[in-house]
Amino acid sequence: MTDNTWLAVINPNAGGGKVATEWPLLSNMLRNRGVRFEEMFTTHRYHAVELVIYALKRGFRRIISVGGDGTLHEIVNGLLYQKEVPVSEVTLAVLPAGSANDWSRMYRIPKDYGRAVDTILEGRTILQDVCRVEYVQAGVRNSRYMVNVAGVGLDANICHYCNQAKNKDRSGDLAYVKAAFRALVGRRSNRTKVVVDGRSYFSDRMFSTGFGIGKYSGGGMMQVPDAVADDGLVNVMVARKVSKIKFLLLFKRLFKGTIYGIREVSHTMASRVCVISRRPDRVEIDGEVVGTTPMSLEVMPRILRVVVGRDFK
Repeated sequence: MTDNTWLAVINPNAGGGKVATEWPLLSNMLRNRGVRFEEMFTTHRYHAVELVIYALKRGFRRIISVGGDGTLHEIVNGLLYQKEVPVSEVTLAVLPAGSANDWSRMYRIPKDYGRAVDTILEGRTILQDVCRVEYVQAGVRNSRYMVNVAGVGLDANICHYCNQAKNKDRSGDLAYVKAAFRALVGRRSNRTKVVVDGRSYFSDRMFSTGFGIGKYSGGGMMQVPDAVADDGLVNVMVARKVSKIKFLLLFKRLFKGTIYGIREVSHTMASRVCVISRRPDRVEIDGEVVGTTPMSLEVMPRILRVVVGRDFK
């Protein structure tokens, strides 16, 4: 294994199982374009974490995530959990093959496999921020790393129902709309306190809260449309109690990036955030529901080297 050999971590279940059928074509494309790589397939949840830790011990310093945002999330957590090498010495690329590919959308990585491979060959990289997030899981404090977007409240409930649909092999825009509707119907605003950089920022009934290193989630929604991935800050959006009818009428604004114009929405930036709620509220990180509040997060500035698209600025 040489220094320029990539490890491709492949999630065959990504994209509703399409990766399993498309990987032979994609792997030939990589080889024909001169990309040296070895391949490893995930077989269960969090397997990518284990594969990355093992790969770094073997000497790999270049990793390709073949899958969606969930696969990328696991790979990043493997990179941050390991102590073998400084994280910034590893280069991470993505071939987007999931249902949403929100992280890749931010970096203008093409969905077309051929053009995505070109992005890897061009090798444009930046060092992006990552957040360390703490939350409660089964009564115990736990932590995980966020590479894109996290949320509490309605946002996390939508992820919960989306993941239920994925477990039943249902994905796509329709499944997301159904999940959003179920989450909205069952959502009760929760009295919540949000503390940013040691000062009280919000204390009221909270409908939904989003935190972003990246700006896209949920297949193109922009809860934090002004997020910048390498500025050392996380962007915070808090929506206080709002009528469900009004939310439905304004829902399309999430996809237009104009959510900050809604009266019930406030936003700020911070390096540290803490969320405490009267009732435990679900917490999602990069689309994965991981536990409940209380939660806290801290930005780790410019720690992760990632390959970006030629059109990313």
